[in-house]
Amino acid sequence: MTTLAFIDTETTGLDPDRHAVWEIAVILRNPDQPDWEHHWQIRQTELHLTQVAQPEALDIGRYYDRMVIPADYFVGQIGGDGKPVGMSHKTLAYDLTRILDGAVLIGSNPAFDAAFLRVFLDGNTPWHYRTIDVATLAAGRKLGMAEMVHRTGGKRFESDNVPFPFSSRDLSRWAGVEPPGDDVAHTALGDARWARDMFDAVTRGGQR
Repeated sequence: MTTLAFIDTETTGLDPDRHAVWEIAVILRNPDQPDWEHHWQIRQTELHLTQVAQPEALDIGRYYDRMVIPADYFVGQIGGDGKPVGMSHKTLAYDLTRILDGAVLIGSNPAFDAAFLRVFLDGNTPWHYRTIDVATLAAGRKLGMAEMVHRTGGKRFESDNVPFPFSSRDLSRWAGVEPPGDDVAHTALGDARWARDMFDAVTRGGQR
């Protein structure tokens, strides 16, 4: 059975070949098992932060406020208590490769996250080649439902339209999932949970 991986990353910019991923969250789902949350942070060097990173990206993700990795090591897995356990870049890369092997990546614009993970894993892409964007999934369901009503003689309303580009927050509310508030938005784990909740709302539980 296929593993689902609800993912999100926070990065120091928009270019995966220039900028870096500094926070990763993966929520693994296997049939008939509880969801399993993973959360890591990667401290960036001062040189990268001052000369390469985009200041607006650091502000959006609140890098300086939320970075919990001590200065004496650079990578850590964040436990449920919010405290990091130190590890090496190599160990994190190994863990990501193992848990994402064959998994379907699901998120809000997961292609963005996959691009940064590919660079972090030195070009390795262990996950399934077809990712799932929850906004696109919700838009398809909304448009499909409106078309079904229209084909059976129902009236089409302005609210049935889905403007392009998609608004993930508007589509989330349409699906009955309130988007993350300011304290949770643009945190890797918060956004991964949001993607999971949107997926479940649109698919009525997915593969559970």
